[in-house]
Amino acid sequence: MFRSLSFVNNLIFHRNKLLYHHRYFADFISSKLSDKTNQTSSSTVDTNEWLWEYLRHRQSYQSLNDEQKRQVILLEIQTLRESGERVPDNIPDEYWPELISSPLLNNRKSIYNYLFLREISKRKRAIEKAAVQERRIKSAAHHIDLAAAGLPLTNYPGYTSMFRQITGGHTERWIRDNKLITQARLGEYILVDCGFEIEHVRSKYISKLVDQIEYFFSNIYRYHSPSFVTLCNVAIDGQIQKELSKRINQNRGISCFETTEENYLDLFDRQKLIYLTPHSPYEMSEYDHDAVYIIGAIIDVSVGGRPLTLAKAKRDNIKHQRLPLERYLKFGSSTSRALSLDKIYFILMALKHGQSWTEAFQAIPDRKVVERFNQPHLGRNESGRWGKWAGIRNRTDQ
Repeated sequence: MFRSLSFVNNLIFHRNKLLYHHRYFADFISSKLSDKTNQTSSSTVDTNEWLWEYLRHRQSYQSLNDEQKRQVILLEIQTLRESGERVPDNIPDEYWPELISSPLLNNRKSIYNYLFLREISKRKRAIEKAAVQERRIKSAAHHIDLAAAGLPLTNYPGYTSMFRQITGGHTERWIRDNKLITQARLGEYILVDCGFEIEHVRSKYISKLVDQIEYFFSNIYRYHSPSFVTLCNVAIDGQIQKELSKRINQNRGISCFETTEENYLDLFDRQKLIYLTPHSPYEMSEYDHDAVYIIGAIIDVSVGGRPLTLAKAKRDNIKHQRLPLERYLKFGSSTSRALSLDKIYFILMALKHGQSWTEAFQAIPDRKVVERFNQPHLGRNESGRWGKWAGIRNRTDQ
């Protein structure tokens, strides 16, 4: 009996001893973990102290270093995404320097919007490629079945005419190229001056600029003799040339215009050139069929309305004119009067084919225009001064 009691006492003693060591070890580990957590939290607080100071006191973005600006941009993207703004999932490495160097939030938001749209277009393109690949696989399997049955290999069973191979795209391209080649032989040109690429066209606007040039040929079937388009002052290793080459390699480009690195002064006589610029004091009254009109390839909004095309026309000592927009259109108070390159081309082609200014300005979208005038609209002093010779009278005289 005494042996059993001693055994139980020893068991209880060792159990209490093990519990004591376990508690001591647990307290030691927890103290170490708490110290490490405190150190980590203190280091995190020290690391993010600049961020709280930046947000609390609204410090200047330019006062941060590059790594801090990168963290601010990531936090900015997360906040904009949670608020429903259009921001990209990933930012390419080549756009980080431009984002870091942009001090204004609106500039960075425009870059976010551009990258978002680019991601959407890439996803759509990937879906289209997958669909094309699936059709090719089905077509190959169909050809195998036709070969096994001893039938001709064609995707159009029941049609053996050669005209089935001339699709709509091929026909349209053939008509368009023949129209433009004829005008090139006759010497009827419209020039697009790409000499502003290096200084006044940012990289994110290059794709939009090339899109507008390609839009020249979207409605070219309306005109029986459209002018041939030549892109002059194109840098050989420039961004515009790279974008055009990339689209041609992807079978997405339009190759019915000419690109050259030569200046327009080397291509045509100085007396025939007319530079279209919105800042010119001389108003265009009619289309000159013997002239060669020049359109400046500037669509960057950061230019801020500076008269770059007018300055270049004066520097090269060539004639310059502006379109009479104010005489036939009334723009909104907050609407930009800047026109895209394709709209200017459509206006010139309408005038060339005998249409009036009112009909030509139908190319300008309604969202920009508050009111359209069928007759030239003149101010009171201007109408009294020379309206009699223009065949226009004041409303009070009618």
